[in-house]
Amino acid sequence: MPDPAPTTCEPERLPVTVVLWDIDGTLSTTGGISSRAFLDAIQDVAGRRPDGRNLDLGGRIDAEIASTLLTSIDSDPALVPQVLARLHEIVMSRIDDFRANLRPLPGAAAVLARLEAAGVRQTVVTGNIESVGRLKLESAGLVPPIEPDLGGFGDHAQSRAAVAQLALDRVVAHRWADGPDQCWIVGDTPRDLLCARAIGVHCALVATGRHSMESMADLGADLVIPGLDRAEELFRRWNLIPVQ
Repeated sequence: MPDPAPTTCEPERLPVTVVLWDIDGTLSTTGGISSRAFLDAIQDVAGRRPDGRNLDLGGRIDAEIASTLLTSIDSDPALVPQVLARLHEIVMSRIDDFRANLRPLPGAAAVLARLEAAGVRQTVVTGNIESVGRLKLESAGLVPPIEPDLGGFGDHAQSRAAVAQLALDRVVAHRWADGPDQCWIVGDTPRDLLCARAIGVHCALVATGRHSMESMADLGADLVIPGLDRAEELFRRWNLIPVQ
């Protein structure tokens, strides 16, 4: 009996109506100016400057980052509210520098535009405090198509998962989606995947931050891509382009 003909297993298509975007390392970069502002805020409040180079801070909300940095210099995590208030002041005082240094990552603007043209609504789930997150989005020229009013920012809740749940609740309440099955989180860290799992939405990871495709390949995301400038497979999974 001849061997059966080989079959090709097409990955499941998972249509999307809402994308919840991470910002830093996924959509844009500040060229280090954001990190410097954070360290300056810690120094101004706590009197010592932390060395955050060996700390894995990606995918955390700003309050968690502040607490981790304070702990690293043996300072009281109770200072977190003062640090975040000082961070806001520093960023607003350097707004021209932020706007000059902030850049969308390759492919980001094109992907957002394609999604907008397809009728997909877009907002954010980010660890940034709202004032800083909005500044980053606007400075990168990503508002619109991103609509931040229904998004989740790092000062909206006490954990990244809770921030994401708030954003999901808002988009469902505004009838952008019927439920989590129609929503995707797109981010650049394993914590973005954990956040997506916590609220029951799909997840795509983009290897444009500190984490490589290889290191994220087996984590269980719906898809891992090298960058938003190479996103065709993502659009296939979203059922927004035909199978080749």
